[in-house]
Amino acid sequence: MELENLIFVISGIVALIIVVIIFLKYRKTLAKNQDYLNSIPSQVFKSKFGEIEYYLKGQGSTILVSHGITGGVDQGIGLSKDYIGENYRLLFVSRFGYLKSSIPSNASSQLQGEVYKELLDFLGIERVFIFGNSAGGTSAIQFAINHPKTCKGLILVSPNAPLDSPSGHPPKFLFKSNFLYWIMMKLLGKSMLGMFVPKKILKNLSKSEIKRIVNGLYFSSLPITKRTKGILFDMFVSNPSINNELSFERIKSPVLIVNSIDDPATLIEGARKLVNKIKTSKLLTFETGGHLILGHEQEIRQKVSEFISQNR
Repeated sequence: MELENLIFVISGIVALIIVVIIFLKYRKTLAKNQDYLNSIPSQVFKSKFGEIEYYLKGQGSTILVSHGITGGVDQGIGLSKDYIGENYRLLFVSRFGYLKSSIPSNASSQLQGEVYKELLDFLGIERVFIFGNSAGGTSAIQFAINHPKTCKGLILVSPNAPLDSPSGHPPKFLFKSNFLYWIMMKLLGKSMLGMFVPKKILKNLSKSEIKRIVNGLYFSSLPITKRTKGILFDMFVSNPSINNELSFERIKSPVLIVNSIDDPATLIEGARKLVNKIKTSKLLTFETGGHLILGHEQEIRQKVSEFISQNR
């Protein structure tokens, strides 16, 4: 009996140690991400529709970066490094419900576009290129529709596009707890890559490459609770609104749309529909790369550079 009690006590201590180690790893990731967010010298503009976080840096042609789901100014910075480059004045904005940006009760992708315009007026910026990635493409399109004189050009990379909405979404509760989100990504992050990266590509990636992508896609979004309202807005309001009868014909600015043919998230058919609807657009496709268009970042930066040079 004493031996059984001893085994029970030892098992309990081991289990407690494991729990403590797991929690400390979680806290380390959370603290590291929060430190990075704190290091970004962003500011908050009080618009007519609530507070909007922004970060303006650099010199040259101004590009407003409209980030994807689970993003914010931090994701915008990462997107610019991958797809835009540094030789511009970059305006990163946290969209409705992300990080320090509030979300109005009547939030919509069109209203988000209006906030972009109000912010630009506040900063004294008369004309911009706007870059929209994934879920951030919807409000970028709305901005181009409603503010043709301000929009020099529209760049869409793996954009949300007019197609049937997906049949399901991740459960809401996943985005309401930092620890639950972290532990689920630890357990399922690798298997969830299939939502964005085709299996053919995954097979050829090393463990370190897979870890880097999982960190970039999922763990970089912590603290997820500072993005919850924005994520739910994207999933249930903004993304579906692309299927409304938008006035795509009102876009007069030049448009560059970039999509991989094997993208499992924003299907190539959606990008082709956008090209058919927007007469001023051109479609740049890649056979492989998935939603992140892996392996083609340098080519995209070059094409974006050419697009901006031609339309200054």
